[in-house]
Formats: sequence, C-alpha cells, structure tokens
Amino acid sequence: MRHRKRLTYALGPLLALFLAACTGSQEPPLPALVAAGSGSEVRFYRAQDLQAGTASPVATWSTPGLQDLAYSNAFQRLYLLFPDRVEAYSTAGFTGDAAPQDAPATALLPADCTGGYLRLGQNRLLAHCPAAGQAFLLTLPDPGTPQAADLTGLPPGVRLALFPQGTQDLLGYLTQQALGYRPALNPTGTPSLEKPLDPLPSQGPFDLQADRNQGRLLGLAATATEVRLYVLEGNALTSRKVLGDFPQPSRLALDLVGGGVAYGPGFQVLFPKDPGPQQPFKTYTAGLVGQDGYLYLVQGTGLEVYDLVPSPPLLVQSLALGFSPQSLAFIPVE
Repeated sequence: MRHRKRLTYALGPLLALFLAACTGSQEPPLPALVAAGSGSEVRFYRAQDLQAGTASPVATWSTPGLQDLAYSNAFQRLYLLFPDRVEAYSTAGFTGDAAPQDAPATALLPADCTGGYLRLGQNRLLAHCPAAGQAFLLTLPDPGTPQAADLTGLPPGVRLALFPQGTQDLLGYLTQQALGYRPALNPTGTPSLEKPLDPLPSQGPFDLQADRNQGRLLGLAATATEVRLYVLEGNALTSRKVLGDFPQPSRLALDLVGGGVAYGPGFQVLFPKDPGPQQPFKTYTAGLVGQDGYLYLVQGTGLEVYDLVPSPPLLVQSLALGFSPQSLAFIPVE
C-alpha cells in the first residue's frame, strides 16, 4: 500500500486510483541515488537501501575541498562547488548500481569560494561566496564563464537564492532587515520587491530557498528566543515561529513533490502537512527531501530516514555512515 499512498500524494487521488486499477499497488518505488558530500568525498547510496537500513555506497568519488553540491533534475547534472571552481557532471549514465565519474564541464571562479554554497534556478546556477563578498551566475546545463552578480547594497551575511519568475532567474536575498528579489545583474531594474522583516531577527539569516512550485521565497533567521520562517509570496510577507524553543542555525530542504522541511535544532515539516516540531533535542546539519516522499537528515556521522506520508513523520531507519556529510542530493536513475 505504500506505493499507492505515494502516488496519491505526488500525482493526485484520481490519477492514483486509475494507475492502481491498471497496475495494482506493487509497482517498484522510484529508483534513485542519494549523493552525500563531505569536504573530501561524495558517496552515492541507493535510496531504497537507506530506507531498508543499509548504508553501503554504490560509488565513492574523491573530491578534496568540496564545499557544496546540487542536482538539476531538468538537466540531469550534478554540480560540485570547490573553492576555485564549479564542476558539472552528467548523470545520464547513473544507475541503481553505479555512478560513473566522467570528465566534468568546469568553470573557474574568479574569487575564493571557501564556505560557499550553490543555488539552482531554471536557467542559471548561483555560486555564492560569502567570505569574498561575491556571487556568480553560471549557465545551465554546463557552466560557461561566470558572471558576477551585482550585490550592491546587500550587507555581509546576506543569504541568496535564484527566484524564477517567467523566464528570468531573479536574485532573491535575505538580510537581517529585509526579504526581497531583484534582477541579478541590475539592482535598480525590474521586477523587484523588498519587504521589511517583522519581527526583526538578531541571529542569521541562516538560509534562503525558492519554492518554485508556489512562486515564493522562504527564509530562516532567529530572534533572541526563536527561529522564524519568513515567507514572501506575491506582495505579502508573513512569518511564524518554527523549530521549538532553541534558536540555532537552521536550514531548509525543499522538493516540488516531496514537501518542505526546516531543520537544525530538530526538524519541522512545513508543507504539505505541519504537525509541529519534531526531535527538538537533536541537531541536524544536512537534510534532503526526496521526490519519493522521504526525509533524509544527517546528525554527525549518522543518518535518519523519515517517511513524510504519515503526519507526524515516521522514523523508518537510523544508520551509521562512517563520515559526516555536509550536503545531500536526490538523483533519480534508470
């Protein structure tokens, strides 16, 4: 019955009933790999193995200096960020048993991106290098010469994301004062919007992500007493408390099908169903919501896997990985 529940959630009840009537409820789950990246390597696991309690990678890449990774399902590319470059790998040859590391397309960055992170848009990839005070736009699917995003007027500590609107990838930004967006190469251009935060945070900002499915920006920051989720949708900015009573650095994990989760001091499902904070006395440092409706959370060298279909989420596995991933990606395979 699990697969029928997932179809109902991802595709809608009428289509799910139709498919179940035609093929039954025993179809195999979505085959996929989970890429887990640390500062020195990327390990690839079958998603179904992790859900079953096995943590044996099907492939391991040596990636000294890795800062972040991101996967584009639209272009079948895995992007790796290093202090001096971005590498793009085609995943067309990935299977449930192998993740071959072919020669990548490489873009050299004109600034030190130690401590940086990646954000995908629909036509561009953003590499934000906070320590250098710079951010770069790279073309998709294979990165060409980086273009410097114009960060005029944005303070140190800003969090950035690409916010698709029409055919454009706008620069979304979250500071301790405001949440907004504007053209990445023209701060005074249009379309643009900026809203002051209420209440004003005193910690962070911690993270910013674009929810392309709903056309909104979601950001995390904290006051002295609580983590706040700030949401800019249309012309309206709203905020609410998330993640219990222990404000700490927090992050977001979003998937168009699987849902959205805030994590750090515990975790909290934001959509489609919010049962409130979970595991408030644990600290999670990396997270992923898969298209299969599972949540993957890293705590130290351990990985917890939750089924997001029930509410509250159901813990299905707790595994020892033997290393400490800093970033995760979900890669559907043939």
